[in-house]
Amino acid sequence: MNLLAESKQYIIFNEYETVMLKIKESQKMIQIGDFYGNPQMAIISDDEKFCVMCGCGIIIYYLREEFEEYQYHKKTSQWVEWGRSTANGDIWVENVKCLNDQQIEILTEDGKILKLNIYKDF
Repeated sequence: MNLLAESKQYIIFNEYETVMLKIKESQKMIQIGDFYGNPQMAIISDDEKFCVMCGCGIIIYYLREEFEEYQYHKKTSQWVEWGRSTANGDIWVENVKCLNDQQIEILTEDGKILKLNIYKDF
């Protein structure tokens, strides 16, 4: 297991390409992502309402009940994906930062910096 991020209530780790969330209070474990070539990193927002994982694109997983298990190609309100298996190919993300409780900053492999609102831009 490789620790990617930790907050007061959550731990995010990966084992190879699979990303898991552990809810500390209940010890419940949920798969929240899967990345071709392994995830690069993960962050948890300061308000613990979402986390972002990056590598081959990004997955934003909203930290709220039901804590649905991640599945490829599924549309749900539990998570959104960006830069993964698009018509133009995959976008490799090197780094992601939380700017505030609604905005993230993404650094792509080719050096582009994008600022995105996690509730409006996806």
